[in-house]
Amino acid sequence: MNDAFTKKLSEVLGKMDEKVLQAQLASAMDMLKKGNTEELAKKLGKIDKEELTKKLNEFDESKLNELGISKEELRRNIKDVDFDKLAQLIGENGDQLIKKIKDMIK
Repeated sequence: MNDAFTKKLSEVLGKMDEKVLQAQLASAMDMLKKGNTEELAKKLGKIDKEELTKKLNEFDESKLNELGISKEELRRNIKDVDFDKLAQLIGENGDQLIKKIKDMIK
């Protein structure tokens, strides 16, 4: 019974994490599009870049689909200039992280 409870709890928490991630991504894109780069830069500065790289490596097409993220919509809505701004805001390893994101949504 403990294993079933643990599994169910993991599923629920995983779905909550996915919803939080979706909201954070939408918020970040909104900040980037509106030119609110100071706040976005502060938030990005607090992120552990190694952890972000690990998380990006976990993503694949099935994970994007689970999160309801459309690669086609991302390609339509995110322009190269947005990626360039984001890479600058990330700072260290920004170019590498953006390359991973671009490769992911090809």
